[in-house]
Amino acid sequence: MKFRSLELDELILSVQKPTRYVGGEVHQIRKELGAAKVTWALCFPDLYEVGMSNLGFRLLYEVLNGREEIACERAFMLWPDLVALARERGLPLWSLESRAPLRDFDILGFSLQFEAAYTTCLAMLELAGVPLLASERTERDPLVIAGGPCTCNGEPVAPFFDAMLLGEGEEASLEVSAVVADWKGTGASRRELLERLSRIPGIYIPAFFQPRYGARGALEVVEPLLPGYERVERRLLSDLSMAPMPVRPILPFMPVIHDRLSIELQRGCTRGCRFCQVGMVARPTRQRPPAEALAAAAEGIACSGHDEVGFLSLSAGDYAPLGELLEAFLTRHAPERVGLSLPSLRTETMSPRLAELVGAIRKSGFTIAPEAATERLRRVINKGNSEENLLQAVQSIFEAGWGLLKLYFMLGLPTESDEDIRAIGELSSRALWRAKRIRSDARLNVSVSTFVPKPFTPFQWEAMDDIPEIIRKHELLRTRFPRKGSAQLKYHGAESSMIEGALARGDRRVADAILSAYRSGQVLDAWTEHFSYPRWEAAFGELERTRGVGRHYFANRERSEAEVLPWEHMRAGPGHEWLLEERHRSRREEPLPDCSAGACSACGVCDFTEIRPRIYECGALPPQAEAGVSATEPDIATLPRRVVRVRYAKRGRAVAVSHIETMYLLHRSIRRAKLPISFSQGFNPRPRLSMGPALAVGVESEAEYFDLDLHGDIEPSEVARLLAPELPVDYELLEAQLLEPRAPSLSSAIAAQLFRVDFPASFTHEQLASAIAAFESADRVEVERQRNAERGKVVDLKGALLRLSLDAPGVVRFTLKAANAASAKPSEVLRTLFGATAGARITKERALFS
Repeated sequence: MKFRSLELDELILSVQKPTRYVGGEVHQIRKELGAAKVTWALCFPDLYEVGMSNLGFRLLYEVLNGREEIACERAFMLWPDLVALARERGLPLWSLESRAPLRDFDILGFSLQFEAAYTTCLAMLELAGVPLLASERTERDPLVIAGGPCTCNGEPVAPFFDAMLLGEGEEASLEVSAVVADWKGTGASRRELLERLSRIPGIYIPAFFQPRYGARGALEVVEPLLPGYERVERRLLSDLSMAPMPVRPILPFMPVIHDRLSIELQRGCTRGCRFCQVGMVARPTRQRPPAEALAAAAEGIACSGHDEVGFLSLSAGDYAPLGELLEAFLTRHAPERVGLSLPSLRTETMSPRLAELVGAIRKSGFTIAPEAATERLRRVINKGNSEENLLQAVQSIFEAGWGLLKLYFMLGLPTESDEDIRAIGELSSRALWRAKRIRSDARLNVSVSTFVPKPFTPFQWEAMDDIPEIIRKHELLRTRFPRKGSAQLKYHGAESSMIEGALARGDRRVADAILSAYRSGQVLDAWTEHFSYPRWEAAFGELERTRGVGRHYFANRERSEAEVLPWEHMRAGPGHEWLLEERHRSRREEPLPDCSAGACSACGVCDFTEIRPRIYECGALPPQAEAGVSATEPDIATLPRRVVRVRYAKRGRAVAVSHIETMYLLHRSIRRAKLPISFSQGFNPRPRLSMGPALAVGVESEAEYFDLDLHGDIEPSEVARLLAPELPVDYELLEAQLLEPRAPSLSSAIAAQLFRVDFPASFTHEQLASAIAAFESADRVEVERQRNAERGKVVDLKGALLRLSLDAPGVVRFTLKAANAASAKPSEVLRTLFGATAGARITKERALFS
């Protein structure tokens, strides 16, 4: 089954940010679902702009589609406005690529990146028409599988998933695909499929384990039910070079959270921060060769048109060839105005040269994460840096020209005292003072999160502060924080942290609370406006009444070192005894040395053949890789400039793309076409691109324009030849012409715009003619703006409309003034003159130049 495109398009165009739902992006992979042996829908339980920022999600999309026999598409959660419309029309949740209902896919693969996604998973399943409980699914239903960090303790959502992947998915996802393909059409039962999947290393089948509880509600054992399947070991990729990099990433029409080309430099971290789950479960450190990373960046820039590359790593400063990699990158790509970014850095790895390199192209904000503000507490958590490290980092950053520094701290860490809380404010004051000595306009943003004990860390047994204590600490910090406008303090909400804690360390009984919260309306918990603590409190209250355990039992209490933990039948990182010893070392404030630079810490994750640290030293980048632009090539900035005006059409799905989003995608198209564009000056140089008047969403056009400010003697015909193939589907380049020097800008040259409206048959000729006659006979026809930004503003259509005519049966044309106070939107004309306009098709036919 597929939806009628017109029906779905009408829904999409009626909601906020329709480009979340249209698909058809550059580099989208579309296969014939019926021809594939197995079909996947990768489901991200959040909005499109969040999911499309996730590297792992995009990486699996490429891995799966890289096999001819597999077809993989994407699906995301809908915003509530579209949820309501989809339910009203009876439309099940669909994939972006083919708009096929999710229930028609063989496998639904959910990415569990954070606990706040749990209720949204249920919402997506219900919207798709798939039973929420794995026990209620039949052979006709898709296999529902989860991966991501939260599967380290998947027990709170175990009843909802047929299978979970513990660890890294590049190889395991292909093995799952092969098993499902072989099972299909055999007539074998769903249980037989699950048994086959259980033989894949890293795959956890919740139905084959049964938790048992004691008289007082304590978990006594998670009992295996399938002989030979007693424990699940995480899946790990031994060499990062085996992991593909999305160098042809899908290019969203809309800006997403991390709008850049992402290159993974390093996976895993052996710094040993005792609160950090990902640092523990992703051990050991596996680095990508610098030449490989540099080549991937070059290919990705050419294919995507991105103007920023993010070199990703848990601890980028530990990548020894980082400096030479960044030097080579800038030598090659700085002339293209391509910038770079790094994740938050450790203070002790910050240097003046690193700050200078990262900010060579553009400077917005620099991020470092001290986590704790006293030497004692940093020893407890094994952070391994000093206050002087932080202040030296501050100095390096602001001396390199940055104007904003972001600092991350945590509240509620084990052994924390009020002195440690006050120290955050005092250290922030000293950092701001050091910054102000260098730049008077220096700004400091301090973000404080709440410590949440996570499975497979040395702090998995620790207590978590309750809500009143978290709020008390917030207030205590506020009294010591710098009282200056150039310093800002932000907290992570106490209530949402509490629910995260309860879900992170919960056992299978917590699934009842998740289902209860969802049934009461809870969804999209990661969005502040949708998170409801009263709903969660009620859900955990019901759990306490029915099961004898509540929120405090899972979130706040300290675990006994002898009690059974809900995740003990899994092995996702260092062994239990090693984690326990690390907990004891934290109390003694003893450091754990980084094993990548010294002796083995005996955490038990390496076999020292396949699984071992893979580290690169300085000098690992071959000299030829550092070669940049030839010295014989001219500097394009010294060449003469000319302006080329381009006319293009915007049709089909592209009508959902807004004016700002069109500008955004044109920037990348121009980069991919390698046109010699000139750039603005300042901290954030942008291509000199001038757009014509904004076209309303939902309107097709045969007459959209933009002006390109180019260097050199490039001819308009060459501009058209290079740029046309780089435009997205449903954008067509129609014409390019050279402008005379000092020609009027588009905003002043376009005086009016001609629109055509094709009405559906429900609008009779007499109705349309009568509406036009009424307009022509009126002295004044007012329309009031509906959008919040302009609500209450009144426009007289008699002054905005230059021409209005009924040119053929069902066809109305009108000309609107452009870019002045009397202008109106085509939708306002239709709504005011003709009333309801469902099914009417609006096309901009011409732009009239003065």
